This record gives sequence, C-alpha cells and structure tokens, in this order.
Amino acid sequence: MSLTLTAAEAAKILKVSKYTLYELVKRGEIPAHHIGRQLRIDPAVLDNYLRGNLGVTNTTPSTVPAPIPASPAFRFIGSHDPTVELLFEFLKHTPLPVESSLSFRGSMDGLIALYREEADITGIHLWDDVSRDYNTPFVKHVIPGEPVCLINLVQREQGFIVAPGNPFNLRSWEDITIEGLNFINRQKGSGTRLRLDAYLRSAKISPGEILGYEHEETTHSGIACRIANGQADVGVGVKAAAQRLGLDFIPLFQERYDLVCLGKTTKTPAWQQLITILKSPGFIQAINQLHGYDTSLTGKIFLDVKK
Repeated sequence: MSLTLTAAEAAKILKVSKYTLYELVKRGEIPAHHIGRQLRIDPAVLDNYLRGNLGVTNTTPSTVPAPIPASPAFRFIGSHDPTVELLFEFLKHTPLPVESSLSFRGSMDGLIALYREEADITGIHLWDDVSRDYNTPFVKHVIPGEPVCLINLVQREQGFIVAPGNPFNLRSWEDITIEGLNFINRQKGSGTRLRLDAYLRSAKISPGEILGYEHEETTHSGIACRIANGQADVGVGVKAAAQRLGLDFIPLFQERYDLVCLGKTTKTPAWQQLITILKSPGFIQAINQLHGYDTSLTGKIFLDVKK
C-alpha cells in the first residue's frame, strides 16, 4: 500500500487540475517531496489542508523542492498550414512550454478526430455553399450540442502553385483542363480538395478530364515540392508554400482558417497561452513576414458553445 499520494491522486482529492496543485506546492501552501522525478504528498498533510489547518507558516517555500510537472501537450489533427507549425513553435517557448504532436490529415478528418477526442485541437477551412460561411456549419453538424470553441488563426490566399514564369500561362479555374497540364491534388477530406470538387461540379467538369487528379499530397509544402521537382505542373495551395520554394502563384480565392477545440480544452493553462500568443504582436509580426496572409481576424472567436 502506498504511504504517499501522487500528484494526480492529490489533485483528484482536491478536485483541481494537476497544474493548480503544482502551483500550490510551489507557493508553499502544500508541503511535498520528490521520489526521483515524481512528486509525492503525505495524505495527512492533504487532510490538514482540506480542513483548513495547514497554513503557510507550516512550511517554508524555500525548503520545498520545486515540482517538475509533466509538460502540457496538444494533439493536433487537421488541415495543413505553415502558420499552424509557427503557432506550435511559439507554444514551445512560453513560460509553461507546450509540447505538441501534429498530424495533417485534412479538415474533415480533423473534426471527426476532435469529436472522437483523438485530438485536442483541429484546424479547418470548410466553405458551406448554403450558408455562405466558413467552418461554423460544419462544426455544428459534426459536433452537435457539445461545448466547443471556434477561433480564427488566419485568413489566407489559395491559388495555383506553378513553376517560375507560369509556363502554361494559367489565369483561373477554367485553365485546369489545359491539354498536357499535369495536376497534383490534395487528399480526400481536405478543405482544398472539397473546394476544388465544388468548382468541378458547378462547372460540370469531370475529374477524368484533369491529368493527375488522382495523385495526392497531404500538405501545401508537399504540393510545392512536387512542382519544384518537376513531378507536376500545378496544384492548389497557399501562397507561402509557393514563395518558400521560389515558385509562382496565381490567386484563386481567399478563405478563413480557424482552430477548433472542445470546451474542456479551453479551461486548460495551455489553451490560455495559445490565446495569448494569437493576440501577441510578435506572433502577428511573424505571420506578416510570410506571404498571402491577413491577420485582421486572428484571435477572433466565431463560435463559443458552453454547457
């Protein structure tokens, strides 16, 4: 039988998060010690604290070893954008560093992963022809009735990424069926693929008329690399990906790229740090160093459903 409590066990008894518990220990309000790298608390000490019998005079903060909390972490599954990678790089260098795992599977897969709680955050850019709005209708459809937050990361330009000099002289969507033009597509479920398919339906163009339609990449950077390597002539992606590899870019449309998380994630210190970064001059300036982005809505909440 254990004679001491772990941080998780003590936090559960106090009905607080582990991060709140670490802060109480750090301030000297709850005495604790370490076994290796693990924080341990005497059950009697915790009982006294709950009864209000433990004051700051019972312990000296300087005598309590600073706790070593596990780093908070975000699991991101969603649509790719270079500013997502930039955001999570900023999060690594906050007062409470946030580790992350990034998986770029597309907007729809990201929403489904969030619904299944396989992800903490997703990123989406889904256009709804009926409401003439981005993202909100899809969130309400995939995650109905759940506490959820939808906040803008950036507005961005998407268009054709082509070789320098635009050899096929592409100008608009209509040029996508030019004979001999080798296309590279995004994966099924990505917002970019859905936007392309919506155009093809409206223009009554069969995917079979597009050379390379069945060839897929999962990121804008992958699209740009294929074109830079001469493996394709054109793909749809963001301007920043084209600019990074010295390729040309023909704008087609502007869209809103938003972050989505469940309500419980908004209550974590890591989420609060993310919000602070979105509104910080340093992060805004870093985005503005890239090409094809508009930060006028960055940090704006478009949906905040609470229970």
